[in-house]
Amino acid sequence: MKPLHFDDPEFVKRYAEGPGQFVPGYEVMQRMAAQLLAERAGEDADMLVLGAGGGLELEVFAALHPGWRFTGVDPAAEMVRAGRDRLAAAGAAERVTWVEGYVQDAPEGPFDGATCLLTLHFVPDDGSKLETLRQLRTRLRPGAAFVLVDLCIDGPDAEFRRDRYATFALDSGADPEDVAGTRQRLATVLRTVSAERDEALVREAGFSDVDLFYAGLSWRGWSAVA
Repeated sequence: MKPLHFDDPEFVKRYAEGPGQFVPGYEVMQRMAAQLLAERAGEDADMLVLGAGGGLELEVFAALHPGWRFTGVDPAAEMVRAGRDRLAAAGAAERVTWVEGYVQDAPEGPFDGATCLLTLHFVPDDGSKLETLRQLRTRLRPGAAFVLVDLCIDGPDAEFRRDRYATFALDSGADPEDVAGTRQRLATVLRTVSAERDEALVREAGFSDVDLFYAGLSWRGWSAVA
């Protein structure tokens, strides 16, 4: 599923500011993700990054681990273009292979690690979330690390949690119009599930050693092993 706002050049221009304003501890979470990958991959590794458009996590990973190579997957052409520009500016363009599409379009690997950061909540829980995770799993070598960070909002308190999400962004200096639009997409576009459901899906996809490493309001992050 490709949300239409990621095809909007003006939205994409502003995107780099967004995660830090909407995701508590965003920069630190990225560093932790890189650390968890490195524990099992070492310094010479090929990484699969799902939802890589914009290039924010790729820029961080590339700076922290100069020996890593990346395959970045994203269905939005404008986001891929922004990611290419960001990695070129960072001097790491030659270390990234871009795939404009979905995980099924990625090379078979095997990869030494994979991430899915701020992405799975766009995928409906009609079998598609599970299939996405399974496709990631099949592209990893045995023992490789996988890192998932997802927005987990579900159940009778969902409205309250969406309001809390918006309040954090406003207090972080996000543009009120952007916050209102994102708040609306939480209810109408995103396909969020509970943290318990996400963890169950990761296990059902064939991962083991599933470990919660990050929590920020309704955001949750797990590491797991293929």
